[in-house]
Amino acid sequence: MKYRHLELLGVKTISADQTEVIDIDLSDPVTQILIDIRCKHAQGQDVGGHPAEAVTNIELVDGSEVLFGLTGLCAHALDIYDTGIHPRGGWQNYLATTYTDMILALNFGRFLYDPLLALDPSKFRNLQLKITHDVSAGGMGPTENQMSVYAEVFDEKTISPIGFLMSKEIKSWSGTAGAHEYTDLPVDFKYRKLLIQSLKRGSPPHWILGNAKLSEDQDKKIVFNDGFRALIFSIARKNAFIRETWNAVGQTSGTNYLVAPTMETHGVATGWSATLATKQADTYDGDGGRFVIICEGLGNIVFEVSGWAPHGVLCIPFGDQNDMEDWYDVSAIGSLKLDVTDGVTTTTQKIFIQQLRPY
Repeated sequence: MKYRHLELLGVKTISADQTEVIDIDLSDPVTQILIDIRCKHAQGQDVGGHPAEAVTNIELVDGSEVLFGLTGLCAHALDIYDTGIHPRGGWQNYLATTYTDMILALNFGRFLYDPLLALDPSKFRNLQLKITHDVSAGGMGPTENQMSVYAEVFDEKTISPIGFLMSKEIKSWSGTAGAHEYTDLPVDFKYRKLLIQSLKRGSPPHWILGNAKLSEDQDKKIVFNDGFRALIFSIARKNAFIRETWNAVGQTSGTNYLVAPTMETHGVATGWSATLATKQADTYDGDGGRFVIICEGLGNIVFEVSGWAPHGVLCIPFGDQNDMEDWYDVSAIGSLKLDVTDGVTTTTQKIFIQQLRPY
């Protein structure tokens, strides 16, 4: 067998905020790690957080070195941009007393079973995966989560990876309308992607990020300089538009449901019942991933929603994403500066990157 599917952690119930530490003591290269999070909803009510928010931080570390470091929301958005797979699996629902299933993928290669880019545990001394939970943060007032973790690894197929994709947060800040936020980006490894999260419930991301400018050596060269909308509809368009389907409890007053698309969001809802009923369901809003549904009568519904910018994330890809030689080589650059101009409304924004980390 050339490949194996391994269980790193069996299904575990998590009823208190904690950090789960998993030793990665494998001998075979890893192409992908999957984290399956299940949030158990309380009674029907406004949704307090997207299920991915139950994971506040994912870190893959070797001692003090961070090899992967993102929130659950950012990891989910990065996987969508990386693979175009959405939803990855499981049952997305906001139904009282049931579990919703959210799968977060950590991709170490350009594609599944990439022979040139993979996480090789033999190159590290103390490889650990740390997953931090906020039990009540995702879903309708949950009091417990369940989690399992899997790895997709090479088995009998011998490979010699030259490195892996390293993805981690560089900075977060609370914005001020119209202000500039300057960030000196690292110039150590090639860039495959640069990503900015501008997420505020009820506001589209292009109201939060007014403009983004990336320049080399004090503006000697400007890589891009434009607004959120112009970028996401041009160089940042790939996999930025998504669709998803949810089950939920329909309420007679407007109920907030949190979804992945955050910009120019549209959706429809209908009854989810074995009998024909006269329960009209109206939908509106959707900005910032807060999708509102109001129903004529109480009952289960199903809704489909589509839109742009998963979890408010803008993703700038550098070159042909399958050609490592085409990625952004910053080795000859003295300084690389990102200038983000805050928009008309503000929130905490994040910058994270994906780089080629060679062995």
